[in-house]
Amino acid sequence: MCLDSDHSRRHVAAELDLYKDLVAVGAYLVVEDTNMNGRPVLSSSGPGPFEAVEEFLEKNPGFVRDDALWRRNKFSFHQGGWLKRIA
Repeated sequence: MCLDSDHSRRHVAAELDLYKDLVAVGAYLVVEDTNMNGRPVLSSSGPGPFEAVEEFLEKNPGFVRDDALWRRNKFSFHQGGWLKRIA
């Protein structure tokens, strides 16, 4: 499942909360555009997808960040946004 709509932290957090139960164990929930807010682009955009992912992972131990998938491509707009359901 891939999330890529409104990029505000609040909206992405709501999407994550809404869709988390639809993700099967071993599957991924991918949050697009975690490169915003100075990571490394659009430093003036304010908190967005990356910050929402950070908050989500703190509250949802059944998901982990899987950086191996985006690193093998050397470039991504969603680094840090590959969330694998483990429980």
